[in-house]
Amino acid sequence: MSDFDALCKKLEQMDPNTFTQLFNELSVDVIKNLTVLSANGKDGLSAYIEFLLASIAADGKMTEEEFVLLKPLFDRVEGKDLTYAEGVEVFKKMGLEKPEAYKNVVDTMVDIIGLVSEDLKDKIVMLCLLVCAIDGEVSEQEKDWIRQLVEPLRIRYVDYLDEFLTKAGVFTLATTCGDQPRMRVLGLKIKLDDKLFFAVGTFKDVYKQLQANPKCELLASVGTDFIRWDGTAVFCEDPRLMPIVENMMPDLAKTYKEMGWKLGFFSIEGGTAELVSVTNQKKKIF
Repeated sequence: MSDFDALCKKLEQMDPNTFTQLFNELSVDVIKNLTVLSANGKDGLSAYIEFLLASIAADGKMTEEEFVLLKPLFDRVEGKDLTYAEGVEVFKKMGLEKPEAYKNVVDTMVDIIGLVSEDLKDKIVMLCLLVCAIDGEVSEQEKDWIRQLVEPLRIRYVDYLDEFLTKAGVFTLATTCGDQPRMRVLGLKIKLDDKLFFAVGTFKDVYKQLQANPKCELLASVGTDFIRWDGTAVFCEDPRLMPIVENMMPDLAKTYKEMGWKLGFFSIEGGTAELVSVTNQKKKIF
């Protein structure tokens, strides 16, 4: 068992009085110290609240224990004394049952973590971990959220993937043809509107395969590390993409124009990505 897992287990089994005392002491200290900071327009108290709400939302659900712990925050939002059922409705109204809905919160949290001292960072992480442990179990999704704070990338996952693929130079896209796996090497990628777009010739088999079954997986390697990224190919007709190709790869664009060919642009949506080492050590990206 890792030190982190052991800490999670210790907090899961902590007696209620000790738990509450530790949570209150840390809250007072963190709020006091965050008031001197500002990131992305957030004041210290707002940052503190978002840390706690994001910790609840990490697994997309709010238990009754989590609600009781943060009931004053929910009462303040609604301006009345809420029941658990009413709190759950507020939770859903805020979009917190959908982890993807608070990606911007994660970005802000990572920014703030990068500004504070190591001591304050440890206290913030402990607060978030306490919120996750209040119901007696720290889920894997909650652990992933805590790890983002412990080891912040400082850049969003799209930037991380973009940088990794740039270093890789080329990458493999896996599709299926009926029940037969197919793979091919790609090198064209475009970052636009916080998304990565890829392109294949619409006259090629790979395009037909993605149209028939859009589920796909991308594999790229740099040194002894590689990224696996799976999801669904979603094609788009954004008119801004082709001019970018013409600037990035003029010879390719010229050939396609002369031959009357067309590029089909797509992003990979709704999947997962992980960084894997040659020793099979894995780190979830999203």
